Amino acid sequence: MLADSPPVVVRAELLNSVPIEGVEIEPYVLIQFPNGQSRQVNDDDDSVLFKWLRCEYTASSDTQDGPKTCIMTGKAATMQCLLPDVTFEINGVTYTHEQAYFASVDEFAKAWQFHERHHRDADAPKPRRQDPSRDFVNVWQEIGQSRVYVPQKQDVGRILKLECTPISQSGLYTGKAVSAESGEVMAAPRLPPVRTMIEVPPTGPNSFTPGGKATFKVMSYNCLADIYATPQVYPYTPSWALAWNYRKRNLLREILSYKPDVLALQEVQCDHYKEFLEPEFRAAGYEGVYKQKTRESMGQDGKMDGCAILYRKSRFVLVEKHALEFNHVAMSRAKQFKSDKALQCLLKDNVALVLVLEMAQGGQGVGMSARVCVATTHIYQNQGFPNVKIWQVMTLVRELEKFTVPRQLPLVLTGDFNSQHDSAVYEFLQRNGVNMNHSELQDDSAGILDSAELRHGLSLRDSYMMLGKDFCSNYTSAFVGVLDYIWHTAER
Repeated sequence: MLADSPPVVVRAELLNSVPIEGVEIEPYVLIQFPNGQSRQVNDDDDSVLFKWLRCEYTASSDTQDGPKTCIMTGKAATMQCLLPDVTFEINGVTYTHEQAYFASVDEFAKAWQFHERHHRDADAPKPRRQDPSRDFVNVWQEIGQSRVYVPQKQDVGRILKLECTPISQSGLYTGKAVSAESGEVMAAPRLPPVRTMIEVPPTGPNSFTPGGKATFKVMSYNCLADIYATPQVYPYTPSWALAWNYRKRNLLREILSYKPDVLALQEVQCDHYKEFLEPEFRAAGYEGVYKQKTRESMGQDGKMDGCAILYRKSRFVLVEKHALEFNHVAMSRAKQFKSDKALQCLLKDNVALVLVLEMAQGGQGVGMSARVCVATTHIYQNQGFPNVKIWQVMTLVRELEKFTVPRQLPLVLTGDFNSQHDSAVYEFLQRNGVNMNHSELQDDSAGILDSAELRHGLSLRDSYMMLGKDFCSNYTSAFVGVLDYIWHTAER
């Protein structure tokens, strides 16, 4: 018996603070086995039986209007149905919720098999669940048996409950069920407004032509990793709008609407890429490569974010892929720094991803002359460390220079550089170097830049220059400006 004992549900929690019509509710369920081992339950786990229920609630009758009688037995009523979209057909007579009184919960349960639910207008009154003068008794209707549930239209305005019942390996024994309740399900919000795009005249044909030039569409997007989308950082945003399960479909819909040929993403959480973005983009005709940040404490498949580059399979084939870990570079150059403080400052876990793509026809590459190098990165964000930012960008650009120039590869460099137009980073990229008298480089007490060569031989052009001063890539309550860029080599 002990060998086949069911596990114990240690914790069951609904991660969506406000359930939304059409948005998956994904629970967090932790179980512990008799041997003391614990694990989180996933879709492939058969150690827990799931049951989703929707609340159909009642309340004690309002005695202010005088005594009421039960529509089932004629006895004195103690309960009233408060669902405004429900009627009961009892012995050929139809009762609205205003007339639906019952002598007991048992009588209500008997009558429930004869109920009908009607469409409720958005402006119709909600059940009086918050009336403090009424004692409520909840009646639940089963609506699903999967781990994840997607609220439907009929769930709007209702409370949902998930019951988790642990089951033994043989399936013969069950343990104590643990449940978690949601708030009232919210109707699906309207779709976000479509962004106003600035059209740039094309400079050539929209497909590869031997002997000519090729054009393709590049998009760069910071996805805002779920671990950073907190109410503390975004207090002006409703918590339900910050939840990944709500945002992910909006992100996917917007990105695919622009039909990019090459897509560079930053702040992509590892599990979100594997479980959602990669399969969704593959279904849309893309292949991609992902590089997670280097913070091992989060676990290889943990919640750490990273960068990804995806490309349309009908336009490109992958030739090479490389990753640059700034931590690794800093540690390999530790002897060049005068103090340990410099190395400590540089260990920030940021990474860069580099692909060599070749334009394709019929799924096959068309030759080395049709290759392009695409890179993306997410530079350290803390504004108090401009020396770290310029060191990371310098390191990346110097490596890209050594990689692309001898092979005459065109370069597209994208990313969230966390740097504005007046920054040392921007000057370095645009002018092939930065003046050491730049205001951001005056405080380098750690000696990070003591032996740095702050120049490069790439001729990079800012793709956004033609858009003018009113253009911005970031718009929040605290900041409006440009931090993200798409650079490309001007001569290739």
